Amino acid sequence: MHQPRTASRRGFLLSTAALAVAGTLGLSARQTQAAQRPEKLIITAIPDDGDADRMRENFGALARLLGKAVGLPVEYMHVENYAASVTALATGRAHIAWLGAVTTAQARMQMGDALTVLGCRDIDKRFVSYFIANPATGLGTLSTLGELAQAAAGKGWSFTFGSKSSTSGHVMPRKFFMDQTGSTPEKVFRTVAYSGSHDVSLRMVADGTHQIGALNYASWDKADAALKARAPIIYKTPPYIDYALAARTDLGPELLAALRSALLAIDGSTPEGAQLLSYLKAGRFVGAEVGEWQQYVELLESGLDIGG
Repeated sequence: MHQPRTASRRGFLLSTAALAVAGTLGLSARQTQAAQRPEKLIITAIPDDGDADRMRENFGALARLLGKAVGLPVEYMHVENYAASVTALATGRAHIAWLGAVTTAQARMQMGDALTVLGCRDIDKRFVSYFIANPATGLGTLSTLGELAQAAAGKGWSFTFGSKSSTSGHVMPRKFFMDQTGSTPEKVFRTVAYSGSHDVSLRMVADGTHQIGALNYASWDKADAALKARAPIIYKTPPYIDYALAARTDLGPELLAALRSALLAIDGSTPEGAQLLSYLKAGRFVGAEVGEWQQYVELLESGLDIGG
């Protein structure tokens, strides 16, 4: 946290005139702070949906909802990869970012107390990932990932994660795999690939490009029935905390409070609210604190092998 500056002349006694000057300086500081309120807010998001136009449409809806509530224009800025979303927020190119847990942790590690969390979805505090398989593998529902490793031995199957920086499409599925098998996917499968997004992983398993994959449950759930039938679920992970709407603290407490209130007020009573919540597979947004993602900072700092 930044510490307030203290007067350099401690023995100085304030006269009535000096108090008046201090009041004037305080007013000037408040006016300067108000002048620094951005004329426009930029929001970005990790590109975990391979359809950029769909992301622009739905995060554009979030931008409009927040903008109406706080009285500022808010625009969505699309980025091409996960790292770019963190960099945009850390450098100030974006003021707000929709991040996964790992990218929230990466932003926290770069920004420290300059990062805060506005909230998350009601589903994010008990999020899960799915392991899926092409039907040609003959796999059914598995109790553990140890069973998957045994079934894959000697088969020459390939495996796909989503983006390397994805919490639900890579880091947590990898962690659960390593915890339950005592091995890594690279030692079990012929190849391990990174598709870049959840929906691409789903399609690649469905069409047989890869026999096994991991993705977040919301992406699988919203796919059409025919696609899901060609990439059925074989294992559901234990729950973990995932996505967050993060923001720069230099927006100031007043604007941040307004943004938090606006986020928590989004519901299905308006077309844009209903559209956004449907797209994000959420019932509503809930309050959260940045410290709830500290476990991922510790995970990254532990030197966990996240592959590649």
